Amino acid sequence: MKIKIITFLVGFLGMGLVYGAILYFFKEEFSTEQIIYQALIFGFGWGLAEVFVFPWIRKRFKKKEK
Repeated sequence: MKIKIITFLVGFLGMGLVYGAILYFFKEEFSTEQIIYQALIFGFGWGLAEVFVFPWIRKRFKKKEK
């Protein structure tokens, strides 16, 4: 459980900050408040995907050993 919380936080903060920086530097039509809100939503979604979706994908498509 502790690993899932850490994974969620890393995905949330890491990808949220990257997405926010991309929006800040490349999209001039958004206000700072909109960028922060969008980065939080994106980071939250990415964190959930890191915990629930990506492990399922890795397990499902893992090469089977002979």
